[in-house]
Amino acid sequence: MWKNSIWLLAYTSLKVASDLLTHTDMNLNEIALSTGFEYDTYFIKQFTARKGMSPTTYRITSRKFGTAQ
Repeated sequence: MWKNSIWLLAYTSLKVASDLLTHTDMNLNEIALSTGFEYDTYFIKQFTARKGMSPTTYRITSRKFGTAQ
């Protein structure tokens, strides 16, 4: 149960962060803090590990994809 709870928390935080990256102009530190990460460096590391790209690359890609639809 413990591992599932940790996974769910991380998943939810990164989902919210993904939405913020796509739909706001908040900087990475603001997004990290608003999604429960104390340090933006740890947020960037976790985001990159789970999404396969940096938050900045994700922001650029998601915005291009969003405007193409």
